[in-house]
Amino acid sequence: MTEFRPVPVPSQPYDDVLFINTGAPSSHLFEAASQRMAALGDLLQMLENGTRFTFMPQETARLASALGLLLADARALHEAAFLRAQEEESQKPREAKP
Repeated sequence: MTEFRPVPVPSQPYDDVLFINTGAPSSHLFEAASQRMAALGDLLQMLENGTRFTFMPQETARLASALGLLLADARALHEAAFLRAQEEESQKPREAKP
């Protein structure tokens, strides 16, 4: 079943543009969250290792904004995946005890 929920506002300027299908399998939601967290980690590692990079204040602000978007998306996807995993677990048939 498709159940679309808006991505939280910190990740987008309006609540009617980006959506998460909360009915998607939890594994799909976790994978999407993991991709965004990996991208965020890659960018942070590049900054940490890149001693030759010198950023001007406005460039630093733009970078922080981009990283913030990735983090907000990852958080929203991770939360949706967690809730979906709980729902999937509750839908499993209970095994009868002998």
